[in-house]
Amino acid sequence: MTNEGSIAPEALEGLRVLDMGMNVAGPFCATLLAEFGAEVIKVERPGSGDPLRTLGGEQMAQNGVGLFWAQESRNKKCITANLRHPRVKELVLQLASQCDIVVESFQPGTAERLGFGYEDLKAVRPDIIMVRVSGYGQTGPYSPKPGYARVAQAFGGLTWLAGTPEMPALTPGSTTMTDYITGMFSTIGVLIALEYRRKTGEGQVVDAALYESIFRIMDTLAIQYSVKGLIRGPVGRGTPMAAPHSQYPCKDGKWISIACNMDHQWATLGKAMGRPELADDPRFSTVTARIEHMEEVDNAVTEFTMAHSMKEAWNILDDAEIPAAPVYPIDGIFEDPQYWARETLVNVMDPVLGKVGLPGVVPHLTRTPGRIKHLGPKELGTANREVYCEMLGITEAELASLTSEGAL
Repeated sequence: MTNEGSIAPEALEGLRVLDMGMNVAGPFCATLLAEFGAEVIKVERPGSGDPLRTLGGEQMAQNGVGLFWAQESRNKKCITANLRHPRVKELVLQLASQCDIVVESFQPGTAERLGFGYEDLKAVRPDIIMVRVSGYGQTGPYSPKPGYARVAQAFGGLTWLAGTPEMPALTPGSTTMTDYITGMFSTIGVLIALEYRRKTGEGQVVDAALYESIFRIMDTLAIQYSVKGLIRGPVGRGTPMAAPHSQYPCKDGKWISIACNMDHQWATLGKAMGRPELADDPRFSTVTARIEHMEEVDNAVTEFTMAHSMKEAWNILDDAEIPAAPVYPIDGIFEDPQYWARETLVNVMDPVLGKVGLPGVVPHLTRTPGRIKHLGPKELGTANREVYCEMLGITEAELASLTSEGAL
């Protein structure tokens, strides 16, 4: 990632995106495009703005700025628009005609009722690419249903696997995981659609459903059930695929994650733990045997980790080239040099928040790295004059009139 002053070229420079989405999933697609140079114009409701501005209440705000909003609306030009107002609708369609991509995350059918469906957009820009993000997609019997990430993660199979057999269906770490994953899948769809448009001159719809995104990354959940009839359930810290493959407590109260997928790794781990005989024990000598005796395997590893601090255990495992890492809370992440060396974490100056540490741009591209130019602005409509007057050609008087009546 580079800062605003970098002279590195931007891969998506010249691409214009109209972000009509709300909350996380659809807008995150637009954010990813903005990080690599696309001009993203973000549409918000006059008066209230995007719900992301106030999500989480005061614990997610500082100096009147929603932290979720600031992070995920970075690099965007923000305008306000009452999409039901006839004149504003004309202007937004005019704006869409000058855009390559439109992103929306309305409940299916809403965009059509507002006059911003795919056919409406295609009429003003025949090669438009439209990203449609919803809970259940634009087709199927559940298409009209509303959906948020928590619900999609439950419907998509993830939530059932979170927790323990005694306490299933826990929150799987984050209630917004599939929002981000859907945003990434949507971005992949955009790049594919752009390549197809380059070849044919034709646009298309990228239809992304929250539940599908999480279901697609559930590894072998579906194929195991289809072929073997296996219904996987919550397994706590481990996995039914390998052992040892879990989080283990250390004597200083911290935890370490260890993953041994292969037999030679188990033999190496045994030596590192001071127990080389474990490699030849028939209960543990193969992956299948270790899975069958998982509790005994985990007990042996826990005996080792509890004899050391987390850092000591990590150093021993590192020396043996065993895949392992701390189980970090966020303060540990901020203290780890790896995050800063790769700009996984970066500091960005904001006029309201001051210096802010937040996730950097991924992935890293060697010729056209992404960058963070600014965070999401505190005020609504900061780009109204630039977009409506300079780009669309309305007068200052009309801008003032539409603003005063609450249309902008």
